[in-house]
Amino acid sequence: MPEYKIKQYDDNGNIAPQFAFGKLRSKVQVFGGGYGNGKTAAAIVQKVLTVARDYPGANILVARSTYPKLNDTIRKEFLKWCPTSWIKSFPRSKNADNTCTLTNGTVINFRYIAQQGKGVGEGEQTTSNLLSATYDLIVVDQLEDPEIVSKDFDDLLGRLRGNARYIGDDPTMPLTGPRWFVACVNPTRNWVYRRLVAPYLKYKLNGIIDNQLLCRRYKRGHELEDQPVLGVEGKPELIMELVEGSTYTNSHNLGQDFIETLEDAYRGQSRDRFLYGEWAAYEGLIYSDFSEETHLIDPVTLYDHVTTLLMQGVVPTMVEAYDFGLAKPSCYMLGIKDRYKNIFILDGFYKPTNTFSIEEQQSAIWEIRHKWHLDEDNTVNADPATGKKTLVAKNTGSKSIAQLFNEGRNPVRFRNADNAILAGIIKVQQYLSVADIHRHPITGVIGAPHLYINSDLTWFTSEATSYYWKTDKDGTRIDDPVDKDDHAMDTVKYLLSKEPLIADRLRKVKKATYLHSWSESNEDNSSVKAHRYG
Repeated sequence: MPEYKIKQYDDNGNIAPQFAFGKLRSKVQVFGGGYGNGKTAAAIVQKVLTVARDYPGANILVARSTYPKLNDTIRKEFLKWCPTSWIKSFPRSKNADNTCTLTNGTVINFRYIAQQGKGVGEGEQTTSNLLSATYDLIVVDQLEDPEIVSKDFDDLLGRLRGNARYIGDDPTMPLTGPRWFVACVNPTRNWVYRRLVAPYLKYKLNGIIDNQLLCRRYKRGHELEDQPVLGVEGKPELIMELVEGSTYTNSHNLGQDFIETLEDAYRGQSRDRFLYGEWAAYEGLIYSDFSEETHLIDPVTLYDHVTTLLMQGVVPTMVEAYDFGLAKPSCYMLGIKDRYKNIFILDGFYKPTNTFSIEEQQSAIWEIRHKWHLDEDNTVNADPATGKKTLVAKNTGSKSIAQLFNEGRNPVRFRNADNAILAGIIKVQQYLSVADIHRHPITGVIGAPHLYINSDLTWFTSEATSYYWKTDKDGTRIDDPVDKDDHAMDTVKYLLSKEPLIADRLRKVKKATYLHSWSESNEDNSSVKAHRYG
């Protein structure tokens, strides 16, 4: 059996990722990063083999998305590192069930997750072939594979009910189980990032407790139901930990020319993603600067910020936008801007008109305004197409969408937004970009963007992290976005269409003057007179 090498510290004196991964004891453990950084080997040696040895009779699941991927990767890795003297039986014939039994009674089940089950629609997956057993440990390699969906994660967590007893001498290990979910992942922007990684990074980097953060929460019947349980230092008790490492952190276990080949092959975002293991890097993503940690603010913090402004006599300037869809989603956004051109998208909706009528949308817009204490009759930046004469229902006559919205008990007034696609994208990119001389309007940290979004608007995040440039027949990116599921992205362009370019503003602002003005604006505001920002 080859020697498994683990460095405790990297070349910069930091704890090495593989060593840190071996020390994780949380219920959900994620190892992410670049290609070849040792994720799969670490999962086998430090988790599977350790649990298999120290919890005799344990039932372990080792999974991958599909059968070929399972056999070609993680099962081969297991056979590479597992001592042959440990194996009692491991039938691997064509019709075998891919189950390894060890001499101490531990059973390791190699299974694939994606399966078309009875009653499952096209494109959906089920973990039904994995849910007939109780496991002490579950390891999923490449959790980000497209065949694996968020429901699979939920289903598998429900199978971690094993009670194998621990016989080792490490006091940090659970006495039974250990009932761990271990995942190896490469950086992507799918559900793994949005649900697991982003909330974790947001908390670790900014101290923000997202409603998706995996931590202990008060149970049903408690007055704080679903709220995080905070310790003596006011910090949540996390049930998930993340370790990340670039390809370079495992260079001592790689062939001499492996990294050199990747450096030659990858450029730009591909290099950031596959070598450096950066989650934000994704080739062809239009808003590559967008990240949940930087641009999302939880609704409670946003509401407190707006309320504080109003109590100080500051009346924020409303900015609103709308994109009409009959069968496709109609999208509405309510935001405010401050005197430093920060835009906060506070609220909105994302529903097709054929299930959410114009009358219901009108009411919803006024209700959202009222919720945020912004009850005035404002003019909404809308898709210019809403001003065209369009027959949308019987007995309405030939009226435009804008005319229909301006009628009834809750009229909403539209004005044509700028519909130039590339100009709109450039402006959104500028507002998303982190400016070195700009302070965060809430935390005060220097180096911040000008656009912030309510974290509850998950449809915004979903579109922003899957909004790509088209490719030509040769696979080269062209200056034209993919026209699919982009209603929120169109709406944010309309929202900013009347706002100035950030680059023009920053060129006029000297750093010292800007910081001084921000400092003065955050001193005693008790004498501030009511005025409108902007």
